Amino acid sequence: MSPSRPHARATARTTTLAASIGLVALATLVGCSPGPLDEESEVSASVAVIDEFFAHLEAGEAAEAAALTTIDFPAEALDEDFYTASGVTPSEAKVVSTSGDDAYAVKATVEYVLDDPDAPVTATFTITNSDDGERTVGWGQDGGYPLILVGSPGRIVVNDELEFSPSTEAHRLVLLPGLYDVAYVDETDTTHLDDDGTTEFALPMPVTGDGEVPNLPSGISATSGNISVSTSVPPETIDAVEAQIDELTAACAAEGMTGPSCPPELREYGAPPVDPSSVEWFRSPDYGLEIAEGRVTYSMGFTVRAHGEVFPETVVYVGDVTQNDDGTIVYTRR
Repeated sequence: MSPSRPHARATARTTTLAASIGLVALATLVGCSPGPLDEESEVSASVAVIDEFFAHLEAGEAAEAAALTTIDFPAEALDEDFYTASGVTPSEAKVVSTSGDDAYAVKATVEYVLDDPDAPVTATFTITNSDDGERTVGWGQDGGYPLILVGSPGRIVVNDELEFSPSTEAHRLVLLPGLYDVAYVDETDTTHLDDDGTTEFALPMPVTGDGEVPNLPSGISATSGNISVSTSVPPETIDAVEAQIDELTAACAAEGMTGPSCPPELREYGAPPVDPSSVEWFRSPDYGLEIAEGRVTYSMGFTVRAHGEVFPETVVYVGDVTQNDDGTIVYTRR
Protein backbone atom coordinates (compact mmCIF):
# COMPACT_ATOMS: atom_id res chain seq x y z
CA MET A 1 0.00 0.00 0.00
CA SER A 2 1.35 3.36 -0.91
CA PRO A 3 2.17 5.55 2.10
CA SER A 4 0.61 8.53 0.34
CA ARG A 5 -3.00 7.27 0.47
CA PRO A 6 -3.65 7.87 4.21
CA HIS A 7 -2.39 11.38 3.72
CA ALA A 8 -4.74 11.87 0.76
CA ARG A 9 -7.78 10.70 2.75
CA ALA A 10 -6.85 13.02 5.62
CA THR A 11 -6.52 15.89 3.18
CA ALA A 12 -9.91 15.11 1.69
CA ARG A 13 -11.53 15.00 5.13
CA THR A 14 -9.86 18.29 6.01
CA THR A 15 -11.06 19.90 2.78
CA THR A 16 -14.61 18.64 3.26
CA LEU A 17 -14.72 19.93 6.82
CA ALA A 18 -13.39 23.31 5.76
CA ALA A 19 -15.97 23.54 3.00
CA SER A 20 -18.75 22.65 5.43
CA ILE A 21 -17.60 25.26 7.89
CA GLY A 22 -17.42 27.79 5.05
CA LEU A 23 -20.98 27.06 3.92
CA VAL A 24 -22.26 27.37 7.46
CA ALA A 25 -20.42 30.66 7.85
CA LEU A 26 -21.78 31.94 4.54
CA ALA A 27 -25.30 30.93 5.47
CA THR A 28 -24.87 32.67 8.81
CA LEU A 29 -23.61 35.84 7.13
CA VAL A 30 -26.48 35.89 4.64
CA GLY A 31 -28.97 35.41 7.44
CA CYS A 32 -27.55 38.43 9.26
CA SER A 33 -27.66 40.79 6.30
CA PRO A 34 -31.34 41.47 5.53
CA GLY A 35 -30.77 45.18 4.85
CA PRO A 36 -29.88 45.18 1.15
CA LEU A 37 -32.46 42.53 0.31
CA ASP A 38 -35.22 44.32 2.21
CA GLU A 39 -34.20 47.65 0.68
CA GLU A 40 -34.41 46.18 -2.82
CA SER A 41 -37.78 44.72 -1.95
CA GLU A 42 -39.04 48.11 -0.73
CA VAL A 43 -37.90 49.84 -3.90
CA SER A 44 -39.47 47.21 -6.13
CA ALA A 45 -42.81 47.42 -4.37
CA SER A 46 -42.74 51.22 -4.54
CA VAL A 47 -41.91 51.18 -8.24
CA ALA A 48 -44.87 48.88 -8.80
CA VAL A 49 -47.15 51.44 -7.12
CA ILE A 50 -45.76 54.24 -9.30
CA ASP A 51 -46.28 52.10 -12.40
CA GLU A 52 -49.89 51.51 -11.40
CA PHE A 53 -50.39 55.21 -10.64
CA PHE A 54 -49.18 56.31 -14.07
CA ALA A 55 -51.12 53.56 -15.82
CA HIS A 56 -54.30 55.05 -14.35
CA LEU A 57 -53.23 58.56 -15.40
CA GLU A 58 -52.51 57.52 -18.97
CA ALA A 59 -55.94 55.87 -19.15
CA GLY A 60 -57.56 59.06 -17.85
CA GLU A 61 -58.70 57.29 -14.70
CA ALA A 62 -58.38 60.25 -12.36
CA ALA A 63 -60.28 58.83 -9.39
CA GLU A 64 -58.36 55.55 -9.50
CA ALA A 65 -55.03 57.36 -9.60
CA ALA A 66 -56.06 59.69 -6.77
CA ALA A 67 -57.00 56.66 -4.67
CA LEU A 68 -53.31 55.74 -4.59
CA THR A 69 -52.56 59.00 -2.76
CA THR A 70 -53.62 60.63 0.49
CA ILE A 71 -54.00 64.04 -1.20
CA ASP A 72 -57.19 66.04 -0.73
CA PHE A 73 -58.19 66.87 -4.31
CA PRO A 74 -61.09 69.12 -5.30
CA ALA A 75 -64.03 67.19 -6.72
CA GLU A 76 -63.36 68.50 -10.23
CA ALA A 77 -59.87 66.98 -10.28
CA LEU A 78 -61.30 63.49 -9.83
CA ASP A 79 -63.68 63.74 -12.76
CA GLU A 80 -62.43 61.91 -15.85
CA ASP A 81 -63.90 64.45 -18.29
CA PHE A 82 -62.20 67.28 -16.42
CA TYR A 83 -58.88 65.46 -16.21
CA THR A 84 -58.79 64.63 -19.93
CA ALA A 85 -60.21 67.97 -21.12
CA SER A 86 -56.85 69.18 -22.45
CA GLY A 87 -56.50 66.03 -24.52
CA VAL A 88 -53.13 65.30 -22.90
CA THR A 89 -52.40 62.78 -20.16
CA PRO A 90 -49.00 61.42 -19.09
CA SER A 91 -47.74 58.53 -21.22
CA GLU A 92 -44.65 56.37 -21.65
CA ALA A 93 -43.82 56.77 -17.96
CA LYS A 94 -40.70 55.08 -16.65
CA VAL A 95 -38.84 55.24 -13.37
CA VAL A 96 -35.31 56.45 -14.07
CA SER A 97 -33.92 56.48 -10.54
CA THR A 98 -34.88 55.64 -6.97
CA SER A 99 -33.50 56.32 -3.54
CA GLY A 100 -34.62 55.18 -0.15
CA ASP A 101 -35.34 58.05 2.19
CA ASP A 102 -35.72 55.81 5.20
CA ALA A 103 -37.32 52.53 6.09
CA TYR A 104 -40.74 53.87 5.19
CA ALA A 105 -40.32 55.93 2.01
CA VAL A 106 -38.75 55.75 -1.42
CA LYS A 107 -38.21 58.64 -3.79
CA ALA A 108 -38.65 57.86 -7.46
CA THR A 109 -37.77 60.13 -10.35
CA VAL A 110 -40.17 59.45 -13.21
CA GLU A 111 -39.78 60.47 -16.84
CA TYR A 112 -42.93 60.73 -18.91
CA VAL A 113 -44.35 62.40 -22.00
CA LEU A 114 -46.98 65.13 -21.99
CA ASP A 115 -47.49 67.02 -25.24
CA ASP A 116 -44.06 66.59 -26.87
CA PRO A 117 -42.54 63.10 -27.25
CA ASP A 118 -39.18 64.72 -28.04
CA ALA A 119 -39.18 66.63 -24.76
CA PRO A 120 -40.23 64.31 -21.91
CA VAL A 121 -40.60 65.80 -18.46
CA THR A 122 -39.33 64.48 -15.16
CA ALA A 123 -40.76 64.75 -11.69
CA THR A 124 -39.93 63.23 -8.33
CA PHE A 125 -42.52 61.31 -6.36
CA THR A 126 -42.40 59.91 -2.84
CA ILE A 127 -43.90 56.50 -2.16
CA THR A 128 -44.65 56.15 1.52
CA ASN A 129 -45.06 52.78 3.20
CA SER A 130 -47.46 52.98 6.13
CA ASP A 131 -47.41 50.75 9.20
CA ASP A 132 -50.02 48.48 7.68
CA GLY A 133 -47.99 48.01 4.50
CA GLU A 134 -50.15 50.24 2.27
CA ARG A 135 -48.09 52.41 -0.07
CA THR A 136 -49.25 55.81 -1.26
CA VAL A 137 -47.86 58.31 -3.76
CA GLY A 138 -47.15 61.96 -3.01
CA TRP A 139 -45.36 64.91 -4.56
CA GLY A 140 -44.67 68.60 -4.10
CA GLN A 141 -46.40 70.38 -1.27
CA ASP A 142 -49.00 67.72 -0.48
CA GLY A 143 -49.76 67.59 -4.18
CA GLY A 144 -50.56 71.29 -4.48
CA TYR A 145 -49.13 74.77 -4.91
CA PRO A 146 -50.16 78.18 -3.60
CA LEU A 147 -51.90 80.14 -6.37
CA ILE A 148 -51.42 83.86 -5.83
CA LEU A 149 -54.09 85.96 -7.55
CA VAL A 150 -54.15 89.29 -5.78
CA GLY A 151 -55.49 92.55 -7.15
CA SER A 152 -56.26 91.58 -10.73
CA PRO A 153 -59.91 91.84 -11.71
CA GLY A 154 -59.94 88.49 -13.52
CA ARG A 155 -60.20 84.90 -12.34
CA ILE A 156 -58.27 81.76 -13.24
CA VAL A 157 -60.23 78.91 -14.84
CA VAL A 158 -58.67 75.45 -15.24
CA ASN A 159 -60.00 73.14 -17.96
CA ASP A 160 -63.13 75.32 -18.31
CA GLU A 161 -64.41 74.24 -14.90
CA LEU A 162 -62.24 74.78 -11.83
CA GLU A 163 -62.30 78.50 -10.94
CA PHE A 164 -60.24 80.71 -8.65
CA SER A 165 -61.36 84.29 -8.00
CA PRO A 166 -59.15 87.23 -6.97
CA SER A 167 -58.31 87.02 -3.28
CA THR A 168 -55.97 88.57 -0.76
CA GLU A 169 -55.33 85.02 0.46
CA ALA A 170 -53.47 82.50 -1.66
CA HIS A 171 -55.58 79.75 -3.21
CA ARG A 172 -54.30 76.18 -3.35
CA LEU A 173 -54.01 74.51 -6.74
CA VAL A 174 -54.16 70.73 -6.24
CA LEU A 175 -54.19 68.65 -9.43
CA LEU A 176 -53.06 65.26 -10.63
CA PRO A 177 -49.96 65.10 -12.86
CA GLY A 178 -50.86 66.19 -16.37
CA LEU A 179 -51.18 69.16 -18.71
CA TYR A 180 -53.99 71.62 -18.02
CA ASP A 181 -55.60 74.34 -20.11
CA VAL A 182 -55.69 77.51 -18.05
CA ALA A 183 -57.53 80.72 -18.91
CA TYR A 184 -57.48 84.14 -17.32
CA VAL A 185 -60.99 85.60 -17.53
CA ASP A 186 -61.44 89.33 -16.91
CA GLU A 187 -65.02 90.57 -17.15
CA THR A 188 -63.75 94.14 -17.62
CA ASP A 189 -61.72 92.84 -20.60
CA THR A 190 -58.94 95.30 -19.84
CA THR A 191 -56.21 93.15 -18.32
CA HIS A 192 -54.20 90.37 -19.93
CA LEU A 193 -51.33 88.05 -19.06
CA ASP A 194 -49.06 89.59 -21.67
CA ASP A 195 -48.85 92.82 -23.63
CA ASP A 196 -49.95 90.96 -26.76
CA GLY A 197 -53.35 90.21 -25.19
CA THR A 198 -52.65 86.62 -24.14
CA THR A 199 -55.22 85.17 -21.74
CA GLU A 200 -54.66 81.40 -22.10
CA PHE A 201 -51.81 78.98 -21.53
CA ALA A 202 -51.02 75.32 -20.83
CA LEU A 203 -49.72 74.45 -17.36
CA PRO A 204 -47.90 71.19 -16.61
CA MET A 205 -48.41 69.68 -13.18
CA PRO A 206 -46.60 69.03 -10.95
CA VAL A 207 -44.26 71.99 -11.18
CA THR A 208 -40.74 70.76 -10.54
CA GLY A 209 -37.15 71.96 -10.73
CA ASP A 210 -35.36 75.02 -9.40
CA GLY A 211 -36.35 77.50 -12.11
CA GLU A 212 -39.61 78.69 -13.61
CA VAL A 213 -41.75 76.71 -16.03
CA PRO A 214 -40.78 77.92 -19.52
CA ASN A 215 -43.03 79.14 -22.33
CA LEU A 216 -45.62 80.78 -20.10
CA PRO A 217 -47.04 84.30 -20.51
CA SER A 218 -44.99 87.00 -18.82
CA GLY A 219 -47.75 87.47 -16.23
CA ILE A 220 -47.48 83.88 -15.01
CA SER A 221 -44.68 82.72 -12.75
CA ALA A 222 -44.77 79.01 -11.95
CA THR A 223 -42.11 77.49 -9.71
CA SER A 224 -41.96 74.60 -7.29
CA GLY A 225 -42.75 77.16 -4.57
CA ASN A 226 -45.90 78.79 -5.94
CA ILE A 227 -47.82 79.94 -9.00
CA SER A 228 -48.45 83.68 -9.21
CA VAL A 229 -50.56 85.74 -11.58
CA SER A 230 -49.85 89.35 -12.48
CA THR A 231 -51.69 91.14 -15.24
CA SER A 232 -51.02 94.07 -17.52
CA VAL A 233 -53.04 96.58 -19.49
CA PRO A 234 -52.16 96.95 -23.19
CA PRO A 235 -50.57 100.28 -24.19
CA GLU A 236 -53.41 101.02 -26.60
CA THR A 237 -55.87 100.88 -23.70
CA ILE A 238 -53.82 103.46 -21.79
CA ASP A 239 -53.73 105.65 -24.90
CA ALA A 240 -57.53 105.46 -25.18
CA VAL A 241 -57.97 106.41 -21.52
CA GLU A 242 -55.58 109.36 -21.76
CA ALA A 243 -57.40 110.58 -24.87
CA GLN A 244 -60.65 110.62 -22.88
CA ILE A 245 -58.99 112.55 -20.06
CA ASP A 246 -57.73 115.08 -22.62
CA GLU A 247 -61.32 115.52 -23.71
CA LEU A 248 -62.32 116.09 -20.09
CA THR A 249 -59.69 118.78 -19.54
CA ALA A 250 -60.78 120.58 -22.70
CA ALA A 251 -64.40 120.42 -21.61
CA CYS A 252 -63.49 121.60 -18.12
CA ALA A 253 -61.71 124.65 -19.53
CA ALA A 254 -64.70 125.37 -21.74
CA GLU A 255 -66.88 125.27 -18.62
CA GLY A 256 -64.76 128.00 -17.04
CA MET A 257 -63.15 125.47 -14.64
CA THR A 258 -66.41 125.13 -12.69
CA GLY A 259 -68.43 122.55 -14.63
CA PRO A 260 -69.09 118.81 -14.29
CA SER A 261 -66.16 117.87 -16.54
CA CYS A 262 -63.69 119.30 -14.02
CA PRO A 263 -61.92 117.37 -11.25
CA PRO A 264 -63.58 117.64 -7.83
CA GLU A 265 -60.79 119.84 -6.44
CA LEU A 266 -61.71 122.59 -8.92
CA ARG A 267 -65.45 122.30 -8.45
CA GLU A 268 -65.17 122.38 -4.67
CA TYR A 269 -62.77 125.31 -4.61
CA GLY A 270 -65.58 127.70 -5.53
CA ALA A 271 -63.58 130.04 -7.75
CA PRO A 272 -65.48 132.15 -10.26
CA PRO A 273 -65.47 131.00 -13.88
CA VAL A 274 -62.33 131.79 -15.87
CA ASP A 275 -61.58 132.58 -19.48
CA PRO A 276 -61.08 129.17 -21.17
CA SER A 277 -58.29 130.57 -23.33
CA SER A 278 -56.20 131.32 -20.24
CA VAL A 279 -56.24 127.76 -18.87
CA GLU A 280 -53.08 125.65 -18.93
CA TRP A 281 -52.72 122.06 -17.73
CA PHE A 282 -49.36 120.68 -16.54
CA ARG A 283 -49.36 116.95 -15.95
CA SER A 284 -48.06 115.61 -12.63
CA PRO A 285 -45.82 112.52 -12.78
CA ASP A 286 -47.10 110.84 -9.61
CA TYR A 287 -50.24 109.22 -11.03
CA GLY A 288 -51.13 106.50 -13.49
CA LEU A 289 -52.36 102.92 -13.72
CA GLU A 290 -53.31 100.80 -10.72
CA ILE A 291 -54.61 97.23 -10.76
CA ALA A 292 -56.00 96.48 -7.33
CA GLU A 293 -59.06 95.26 -5.48
CA GLY A 294 -60.41 93.54 -8.56
CA ARG A 295 -60.50 96.58 -10.82
CA VAL A 296 -58.34 98.70 -13.10
CA THR A 297 -58.02 102.33 -12.11
CA TYR A 298 -56.33 105.15 -13.94
CA SER A 299 -55.57 108.54 -12.44
CA MET A 300 -54.02 111.64 -13.94
CA GLY A 301 -53.03 114.68 -11.87
CA PHE A 302 -52.43 118.24 -13.06
CA THR A 303 -51.13 121.55 -11.91
CA VAL A 304 -53.54 124.09 -13.36
CA ARG A 305 -52.88 127.72 -14.23
CA ALA A 306 -55.51 130.27 -15.30
CA HIS A 307 -55.03 133.99 -15.89
CA GLY A 308 -51.43 133.47 -14.87
CA GLU A 309 -52.39 132.20 -11.41
CA VAL A 310 -51.60 128.62 -10.28
CA PHE A 311 -54.36 126.67 -8.60
CA PRO A 312 -53.23 125.97 -4.99
CA GLU A 313 -53.40 122.18 -5.17
CA THR A 314 -52.98 119.34 -7.65
CA VAL A 315 -56.24 118.38 -9.34
CA VAL A 316 -56.78 114.72 -10.19
CA TYR A 317 -58.97 112.73 -12.53
CA VAL A 318 -59.63 109.24 -11.12
CA GLY A 319 -61.68 106.57 -12.84
CA ASP A 320 -62.21 102.88 -13.57
CA VAL A 321 -61.26 101.38 -16.91
CA THR A 322 -63.45 98.81 -18.68
CA GLN A 323 -63.97 97.63 -22.22
CA ASN A 324 -67.28 97.15 -24.04
CA ASP A 325 -68.08 94.12 -26.17
CA ASP A 326 -67.32 96.11 -29.29
CA GLY A 327 -63.81 96.87 -28.00
CA THR A 328 -64.50 100.46 -26.94
CA ILE A 329 -62.47 101.53 -23.90
CA VAL A 330 -64.64 103.22 -21.27
CA TYR A 331 -63.27 105.51 -18.57
CA THR A 332 -65.77 105.94 -15.75
CA ARG A 333 -64.91 108.70 -13.32
CA ARG A 334 -65.34 108.13 -9.64
